[in-house]
Amino acid sequence: RRAFVTHSADDGRTWAAPREITADVKRPGWTWYATGPGAGIQLERGACAGRLVIPCDFVGPPGSDWNGSHVLLSDDHGATWRLGGICPQRKVNECEAVELADGRLLINMRNYERTTTCRQVAFSDDGGETWRDPGFDRTLIEPFCQASIRRHSWPAGGKPGVILFSNPASETERIRMTVRASFDEGKTWPAARVLEEGFSAYSDLA
Repeated sequence: RRAFVTHSADDGRTWAAPREITADVKRPGWTWYATGPGAGIQLERGACAGRLVIPCDFVGPPGSDWNGSHVLLSDDHGATWRLGGICPQRKVNECEAVELADGRLLINMRNYERTTTCRQVAFSDDGGETWRDPGFDRTLIEPFCQASIRRHSWPAGGKPGVILFSNPASETERIRMTVRASFDEGKTWPAARVLEEGFSAYSDLA
């Protein structure tokens, strides 16, 4: 229910004492609060280059049906943190973000709206300050589970960029861990490779 940060100055061999940032990043009344699971990103391009974007999720006040996704932002390399944009959907949670070639961010979210058994997405054109254009990515079926998304490469030399996505690719069970590739900035996912046919759940691309 609380958020902390720490850092390492020696490539992870030792870590600084954790510092609490809950008051800066959590709204009053929110109950459950989680950073990740998975990883954040550092923006590489545009006006917000260098910004750290950490996808998170929360539950609203007791009795609320608001399961939501949001991000934390830092523009000073993690010295200070603030609450960024909250996604407009109310039945989402565990999420990850990826920077798109057109300057937008895409956030990909675990979906509680089980009438549609696939991932939900939203977009930001201001570096994660706000999120809009919510929808479903119907190719990315899921059994109600965490997933991971990561940019592999940027468009260059006349070749498209590559974005990768991993999750258990089933509508009903946590099975068939699959990695997919998109060559059009997440619009379609024409390539897929099954890593594990059997039970599989959370994953984290790196």
